[in-house]
Amino acid sequence: MKKAIFGLVLILLISGYALSVQEAQKYGVIIHSVENMYSGPEATVDLVSQALLGTTVKILKTEKDKNNHTWYYIETPDTYQGWVEEQAVRLYQEKEKFYASEGQVIEITSLMALIYSTPDVTKQKPMLMAPISTVLELGEYKERWGEVTLPCGHKGYIQVGDGQIKQAPFKRPRLAPEQMVQLAKRFLGLPYLWGGTSPLGIDCSGFAQLIYRLNGIEILRDADIQFTSSGLLEVPKGQEKAGDLVFFGRPNRITHVGLMISEREFIHATTHEKPVVQISNLYDEYWQKLYQGCRRPPAEK
Repeated sequence: MKKAIFGLVLILLISGYALSVQEAQKYGVIIHSVENMYSGPEATVDLVSQALLGTTVKILKTEKDKNNHTWYYIETPDTYQGWVEEQAVRLYQEKEKFYASEGQVIEITSLMALIYSTPDVTKQKPMLMAPISTVLELGEYKERWGEVTLPCGHKGYIQVGDGQIKQAPFKRPRLAPEQMVQLAKRFLGLPYLWGGTSPLGIDCSGFAQLIYRLNGIEILRDADIQFTSSGLLEVPKGQEKAGDLVFFGRPNRITHVGLMISEREFIHATTHEKPVVQISNLYDEYWQKLYQGCRRPPAEK
């Protein structure tokens, strides 16, 4: 239900609806490249997820920590909740529409795109980094450079080769299985990070969610709810194929997920043997002991 309500708000804003004063206080946009979301209002507790640059979030409550710093308890569009520091979020103003919800935008397709204060890579260090899947408001652009308005309101310049220029709102197209595999393999060797959702560090369910999102399929954040509550179809054992998600753990407790890239191999972010995104064999004894099932997206309507 929460996801449906948040989605309805997004649709209303995209179609011309503007925020009232009361609503503006409840929504904001992430202004940092990758912002940690914690289980409590302090940075010394566990990391539960991350919110990326340009993401519109709902502000559920506000709290001060022991040092009198303000924290927001936020909800991301996939209904995931966690605490972020106040300075990570710019609150929307009255009658303001959600960031990058209309007009010309650029969706980042490079693993990481650098944003500069001038259209030159040599004069100054980058202002900011935008991870893959980030959507930025784009102004004028030429062959190489485009001017972007960042979620904080500042202007910057991005190399247009780092993304695809689109008109918002847009829907990502479904990829063929071999294209999804090719996309997933771009992440090989990137570090594992519990709670991570970007190429700077990513966990198993964050990786599965990101690859599916880039494939036009929205699923929930954690492996256990991806297994039971993301609208995916059950696949009998032995019928796994490229593009399916495979789940591991023990009965009644899913703890890990990977993406099939063939009938035998899957790619995943794991700490097993080495803490990186890597390819494993589903039929290795280690993974067979933990194997709990496979899920597949329904056919596109």
